[in-house]
Amino acid sequence: MSRRVFLSAALLAAAALGAGAAGAQQPPAVEVTVEPSSARIGDHLRLTVRLVLPDGQQPEFAPGTAGWGAVEPVRLEAPRQLSSAGGETAWLLEATVAPFALGDIAFSPTIAVTAGPDVQPIEPAPVPLRVLPTLLPDAPLELSPLAPPVAIAGAESPLLRPAIAAGAAFALGLFAALAILLVRRVGRRAPAPGPAAPPPPAEPALEGLLLAESAIETDPVAAYRALAATVRAELTRRFGIPATALTAAELRARLEASGADRWVARLAGGLLEECDAVVYAGYRPAPERRRADLAMAYELVGEAG
Repeated sequence: MSRRVFLSAALLAAAALGAGAAGAQQPPAVEVTVEPSSARIGDHLRLTVRLVLPDGQQPEFAPGTAGWGAVEPVRLEAPRQLSSAGGETAWLLEATVAPFALGDIAFSPTIAVTAGPDVQPIEPAPVPLRVLPTLLPDAPLELSPLAPPVAIAGAESPLLRPAIAAGAAFALGLFAALAILLVRRVGRRAPAPGPAAPPPPAEPALEGLLLAESAIETDPVAAYRALAATVRAELTRRFGIPATALTAAELRARLEASGADRWVARLAGGLLEECDAVVYAGYRPAPERRRADLAMAYELVGEAG
């Protein structure tokens, strides 16, 4: 845009300083076409300019001059050379323009011809253009009233609000049920009142868990074998059942039959099944799963009694 402003200023200066000399020089022939030749206000039109200049001179549209009149450039394209022969070059200038005045108008797209530091304006012959009115000849010059509002299909279903209320009630009921189950589990795990015998020393079980913890990342088979042996030995000692000779499912049933907490029985059965899969079936849990199994073993050793 700064180049166009510079060209416009240079053209005005050249027109003011070289008015006498311009009359003595013969301007080059310029062919200007506009398609279509009629349009409405704001419609885009195709402007094409063909001219021949001596070698070393380059043309360019110069918008903003008085010759454009009520026609405004919308988009200017770069000049193109069509041919060059005999010391002259044929040029093609193209642009998109739009009229902004009604009736039969004419405009002359000013062209700036540059040759080094010199700028010479060229005013082609005015191009006629008919700008048609947007309204019909008998159309009233007033705004028509808006159409009344109409109902739109697909409004809110009458069952939507009851469904939302039912869903909220269901969610509250589910939350209350979960809270009751949590309170019952905490109460079930609370120690019974009255004097209780001191728990037996847990050094052997702790040693087995520490061994499993040291190998859980590098040797999962040895770690899970130590986990299984430690948990089975602790259950045997606490409940007096042959845990080392029972499968995981049998051990779970025996624990429940011996009066152990059902949660402890389920936890022990699941952990021992995991240990068997690692030791005998080639299963390799993810690191997060290994740490979770180790934490479960610690909890079983602490909760078995």
